Amino acid sequence: MAKSRILVSVHRFMEEVQRFRNLEKDSQLIFGMARGLVYDYYSSSRILMTKSLLVDKEPLEPIAFPSKGYEQFIVNTRLLFPEAKILLAIRDPLSTIWSMQARTWGESLTSAGARRFTLEEYAENWSSCAELVARHQFEPNTYIVQFGRLVNDPMNESKRIFEFLHIRNGIPFQPRPTHSVGFTKEDQANILRIVKPQLELLASKGISEL
Repeated sequence: MAKSRILVSVHRFMEEVQRFRNLEKDSQLIFGMARGLVYDYYSSSRILMTKSLLVDKEPLEPIAFPSKGYEQFIVNTRLLFPEAKILLAIRDPLSTIWSMQARTWGESLTSAGARRFTLEEYAENWSSCAELVARHQFEPNTYIVQFGRLVNDPMNESKRIFEFLHIRNGIPFQPRPTHSVGFTKEDQANILRIVKPQLELLASKGISEL
């Protein structure tokens, strides 16, 4: 599924509206205009799946969110679309960070410039997202997708996701082979040290099939 980035762009716009007093007092009107812009973009970009289903995805990562304002992005998305159903996906930190460090970041920007981050920065990104998942676990219209559960039990987990989204006759997720993690023992230990509090937080909330 492609990332449209329109929600990130409108989120930034909404932050500016909320920053200036003369705009903030008319925020409901302006946000309504922003909502129409997003719908128009989705329609023209053929992201509308059906007349009643629209799907977009947005990884919460440092290029899209250099200020790490992941929480406010969720808040603003809900302001735009109060009835939206949000899937928050979470995967084990070692696999996630291994995948992140293998990427070249910044290629999607108009001012393209390769950017890499340290393992500590990737671990902090994962930790922030894990805390977000923990906070929003029981929010209305929110479903936590645990990657391990999706891979190990794709039929039943896909069924739960389809029920949450009210999708009939959906095609179950089909796991593909994943790359093995190749961190040194030292790097692995360092990452697990950083993310340990968040792993324990998730486990205390029953989120452990990562």
